[in-house]
Amino acid sequence: MIVSKCAICGGKVEEKEVSETVRVGNDFVVVENVIAGVCAGCGERYYPPGVVDRLRDIEMHAMDRGALKGLHIVGHTYRINYGAPIHGISV
Repeated sequence: MIVSKCAICGGKVEEKEVSETVRVGNDFVVVENVIAGVCAGCGERYYPPGVVDRLRDIEMHAMDRGALKGLHIVGHTYRINYGAPIHGISV
C-alpha cells in the first residue's frame, strides 16, 4: 500500500483492483485488474511504483494500430455535441 490516508479528503485508502482507460486517438483501451489504492471517501487513486510506467508502455504500444487488432473489442464509442439536435435518440 502506498498511503493509508487520502491527501485530498483524509479518507481511508484501500487497495483494490480497478480498470483504467488509455486513449489512443479516437480509440480507447480498457486496462483491467490494475492494483491501486482507492480513497473510500472521494475515490482518489494512488498507484504503487511502476504502475503508471506500465500504463504508459501499454499506451505507447497501442499507438501502433496493428497492436489494437489483437485486442478484444467490447463496444463502440459515439460522440455528440451537447447542443446538437438529437435525431433518433430517446432521452
